[in-house]
Amino acid sequence: PVGHGFNLVDPACGSAFACYSFMPKANIPLKVIVLDNTQSETDGSHDIHGHGFLDAGRLRWLKDELAAGQATDQLMIIAAHIPIGVSAIGSEMEWWESDKDSNAVEHNANSLKELVGMLWDTPNLLMWIAGHRHFNTVKAFPSPDANTPEKGFWQVETASLRDFPQQFRTFQICLNSDYTVSIVTANVDPAVAEGSPAAKSRYYSIAAQQVLQTNL
Repeated sequence: PVGHGFNLVDPACGSAFACYSFMPKANIPLKVIVLDNTQSETDGSHDIHGHGFLDAGRLRWLKDELAAGQATDQLMIIAAHIPIGVSAIGSEMEWWESDKDSNAVEHNANSLKELVGMLWDTPNLLMWIAGHRHFNTVKAFPSPDANTPEKGFWQVETASLRDFPQQFRTFQICLNSDYTVSIVTANVDPAVAEGSPAAKSRYYSIAAQQVLQTNL
């Protein structure tokens, strides 16, 4: 649908390619890199298909986007579905170890360690934002070298609007007077009118929370 960004996908990359980038404001050097890091359902794996995954084409595209942003002094945000570094490698919420899956016909183009190393080597990267786990949480990826703290980046995960308390996040990127950058995230509570479809959704979200007892 119009407005979802897929009109920005390079058609030369093929019909199954769903990565693109855009600048929210043309006069501000901030680029959002929308990265499809979901696992292919045709990879032959007998496991669930909820792991993090990049094939060679998507990895090459990401490298090119990061390099272009660095070369033109753009600050960058990666928006992906699946977070990184949040649970044990190979678990349902983490990077796919395709080399350990005997059924795999398609393999991950890099390991999680290689991916994080590439992100650390991109000082203009501010953060990786993700969903997937339906948690509201923030994780720091500090630079491995204390002498170059600018290599560090943040990961911000946000829950779904189907989950109580049905909040969404806003992001404010601030350039400070000392040329450091601050990221301000706020969770927003939507107003719900009694008797509306949104109110019915609120009842369902509360019921799901009571049943599942998830920690958001």
